[in-house]
Amino acid sequence: MFPAAISLVAAQAAVAQTATVQAAPPIDTLYFVVRDGIVMSTQGHTMVIDYNDDGTFTGDVSGSAFQGTYRLDGARLCATSSLAASETCTTYPEGMASGDTFDVTSPALGGVRIHIRTPEENRAAAAAAQAGN
Repeated sequence: MFPAAISLVAAQAAVAQTATVQAAPPIDTLYFVVRDGIVMSTQGHTMVIDYNDDGTFTGDVSGSAFQGTYRLDGARLCATSSLAASETCTTYPEGMASGDTFDVTSPALGGVRIHIRTPEENRAAAAAAQAGN
């Protein structure tokens, strides 16, 4: 009876461990958006946006800086900025990562093309900014 009890405990531990692994959230599109920043193109304008861990972001459009706050709500990124005071939530597709380009629909801007920057693009931009100073 003792070996059977050990087998039962081992089986329960294996099931619990498998359930824990399956319950882990996937690294999704918004993880890369916030980590690496984006280049957003819409209505003939290009915006570069950098997100901070504290729920704030900064950006640049045509040489004009802007800032705001954001929050994540499932697959949606909700933002309020100095360009638009009311909060806008945009749904992002799953499965995108650094370097990917895709289209989303913004309630405020309509069709928007998003490019998630890569760490290499960020390093090159930082080096160019440093060289310009």
